[in-house]
Amino acid sequence: MDLLIAAIVELDLFTWIGRKGPVRVADIEKEFRLNSRALDVLITYLVALGLLERGPEATVRLAPLAAEHLVAGSPWDMRAYFDVLSERPGCAEMLTALRSGRTSSWSSAPDDNRDWSDRLVDQSWARRVVASMDSRGRFLGPEFAAALDDLTGISRSLDIGGDSGVYSCALVDRRPEVRASVLERSPVDQVARELLAERGYADRVSVITGDMFAGPLPTGFDLHIYSHVLHDWSEDQVRGLLAASYAALEPGGWIVDHDAHINADKTGPLSVAEYSVTMMHGTEGKCWAVSEMDTMLTDAGFVDVRYLDVISDRSVVIARKPAS
Repeated sequence: MDLLIAAIVELDLFTWIGRKGPVRVADIEKEFRLNSRALDVLITYLVALGLLERGPEATVRLAPLAAEHLVAGSPWDMRAYFDVLSERPGCAEMLTALRSGRTSSWSSAPDDNRDWSDRLVDQSWARRVVASMDSRGRFLGPEFAAALDDLTGISRSLDIGGDSGVYSCALVDRRPEVRASVLERSPVDQVARELLAERGYADRVSVITGDMFAGPLPTGFDLHIYSHVLHDWSEDQVRGLLAASYAALEPGGWIVDHDAHINADKTGPLSVAEYSVTMMHGTEGKCWAVSEMDTMLTDAGFVDVRYLDVISDRSVVIARKPAS
């Protein structure tokens, strides 16, 4: 809601588009001096809300609902309703993100400039984050593992940035022949080891201490898993990770991105567009469209890219490294 309020009140975006007619997204970026990543998230969100419609050649136009209620001069103009909400701190943070692309501190506290990643060096915060991701993964994990049933030739998997290892646990439960490893930096690695031992998985799921951005990825694996990881990072960083996976994977190996994905034409679903706003606000990333993932995976050298819905607006994008 705060991002919508910023677009209505601070930018008066709908009035501008209404006067211009269909406009190129690039022209919006230039006119309002907005960050391209943040603008992409905003446009997808507004389209998913039914306020904008996408047109050919990267253009957008007003949807009837916005033309009726969010444009100056309309007899049913409701912009004043949103104006009284615009002093909320979240609106200012969203406006900053739109204009600069800078993320806000995770806590949004005025005296705290740390993002979520910076805070992971703190053991207590790391435990809270791992517990959060683990609780979600215990629900999503079995369906995630089932979505990989037709992947052949898998004996060793590497869950990159895998937190508690919950998705690796689901995988080895379904495929007992697989041995899994989780790549995590300290102190998350130690939290993961403790949880895996408590649950009786220590002999089937190991933990490798390492930073996925620091040097080559471990070799000897025929499956790389990124589960709810890539949405935290910029396009350049995601492309770097995909290239590192391509270099490290065994020939014929698989890569799986398990996440909340925007659909190929970037019109929704709304729940994922809303989640993407959260990612844009607090991380360097966003929820990637399946079409964007297809392009980045193909550019990295992967083939046979495909997409499969899983559960709770989650999906997998699967690709393969050529065998030779």
